[in-house]
Amino acid sequence: MIIIAAMIAGAVFLAISPAGNDVRGAVCRAVGTILQTDLGCAAKDDGSAPPDDADFEPDKCTVHKKGEKTSSVVKIGFIEIGENAGFVVTEYSDGSVTMTATDGGSLGATGGFGADASWGSGSAGARVDFGGGVEFDYGSTWSFKDADQAEQFREQLDDYLYDQWAMKHPACGGGICMPRPTTGADPPPVPSTTFSGVKVTGEVNGDLGISATGGKSPMTEAEMTTQGVAASIKPSGKWVTTSDNKGTADDESDDTRTYVTDLQLNSELTGQIGLKTGGTGSVQGMSMSITKDAKGRVTEVKITTTSEVTDSDGAGADGGASKGKGKGKKAGGGSAGSGTTEGDMVVEETTLPVDPENAQEQKTVTDWLGGNGNHEWPGVLPMNALDPSTVAPDDPFGQMLYEQATSTSIAYDHVSDTQQFGLNVKFGLALGADFSMASEETTATEATYLGAPRPDGTRPVLDYTDCVE
Repeated sequence: MIIIAAMIAGAVFLAISPAGNDVRGAVCRAVGTILQTDLGCAAKDDGSAPPDDADFEPDKCTVHKKGEKTSSVVKIGFIEIGENAGFVVTEYSDGSVTMTATDGGSLGATGGFGADASWGSGSAGARVDFGGGVEFDYGSTWSFKDADQAEQFREQLDDYLYDQWAMKHPACGGGICMPRPTTGADPPPVPSTTFSGVKVTGEVNGDLGISATGGKSPMTEAEMTTQGVAASIKPSGKWVTTSDNKGTADDESDDTRTYVTDLQLNSELTGQIGLKTGGTGSVQGMSMSITKDAKGRVTEVKITTTSEVTDSDGAGADGGASKGKGKGKKAGGGSAGSGTTEGDMVVEETTLPVDPENAQEQKTVTDWLGGNGNHEWPGVLPMNALDPSTVAPDDPFGQMLYEQATSTSIAYDHVSDTQQFGLNVKFGLALGADFSMASEETTATEATYLGAPRPDGTRPVLDYTDCVE
């Protein structure tokens, strides 16, 4: 009877605890003691080390240079070239620089990723005309290892544009025209990332495997609430698509394509949630990106939410849906900075890397997109997708987020236009840009990230001081 009781207890523990190996070994040793025999309970070493918090510290806000971690995004500026074209220039603390071609009229006034940039010029086939016969796809991005390399690109483009103008405008005087001297500059290199335009959900169904038959479409808020769904893919949603050649324009084998869209929110569940940076907030918008490789396999899923702090003394850093019943900031972990205040905006980014060679991971993601998994509706996000800090054994996609995703929460103060702020976040996401709204007016004040999974089925909220100046 004692042996049977021990086995039943062990089965129960194994069913409810993620630390299966530890419990299994403990039960095995207990039964062996009762029987006074060696049951071979020694833990099997598979050669893999347990996950460490550092493994889940994202690279988004930090770089590692000479052992030091510093804020990644240093500055986002705008360089105008001509009357209606220019570059959004992003400088990073590791010295690297990106330049993104965009319409000068929409971005020149904002000095950053503007709301008009998201949909205004971002139509399918949109081009940015720099003059001299030089056009790039809207959103085309070049990556450089340092500022000198970026400046060389800028000088090369300027020289090339001058050459094109000089060849068409000879110097004339006294009835005699002479060709102008040229610099002999080569045309600018092919960008690493190109903007593929905007499509609607129906147009990308085939590319993403989104089922049009899995369940009702669209879900009503009542249906979403019943199933605990925080958001879902909009049936009529617009998708921004970009292609990345990884800097090897002649080699398509490493190319990726990313699709980004807004999600349909369930205000009943997302109206008041606990924020990991402290307090409670209301989700203002949610975007999702799905990246596929050249063979059409999913390599990454990213979920980004923007929330406005509505109560700085409400729920704690546990991040769960609080409905005004949070535990207080200290209950779920700390955050870096001086504390959030009402009206601050919080950007939470959860990134799930997906192994293209892992058949089970691919199936879990494609089942989720196709509506054949835990939910009958395609592309729905349960509440735990917003907060992958707890184990989700009944939801394969949610369990992947808990076990593998990185997740950061960053609070920004002095945000005057919350709607444009959300669009800024989304457009940066669409271009694969590391997002930062840090400026003279808006700065990051709080930052946290989720640590490694713990034996009790949770992931702690840890200070992310490297994201806060």
